[in-house]
Amino acid sequence: MSSPDVAAVREEERREARENVAGVRALLDVALGYFVWAAHFLIVYVATAVSCQLGLGTAGAGTRTTFLVVLALVTVAAAAVVVLHAARRYRQQRDLPDRRFRMAVTIGNDAVATVAIAWQLLAITLVPVCT
Repeated sequence: MSSPDVAAVREEERREARENVAGVRALLDVALGYFVWAAHFLIVYVATAVSCQLGLGTAGAGTRTTFLVVLALVTVAAAAVVVLHAARRYRQQRDLPDRRFRMAVTIGNDAVATVAIAWQLLAITLVPVCT
């Protein structure tokens, strides 16, 4: 093989790699809400378990209230990330007819994830911490 042929083959391999990355990114983008939900779930329950082991159950009411407020703020932030992702995808893809189905699936998945995150807020507010 001559030098230009090697360069052409390498360029073709790079192009294929970029296309594969773009395909994976498109698939993961549709499920971003679920990833945020999973991360939120882990953060809330691991933080609660660790704080209970460190003595939150014997701490004063002010400390427990502060902890619950922080968990509520983390929940609101996670829900905001998912809602902003859905809004951004809607703005980017609403005028592209070949991407409308993917846009609808992304917004639907984000809506389900937002409801799930909000449902966790209900547990944070109703279930006593470290009892």
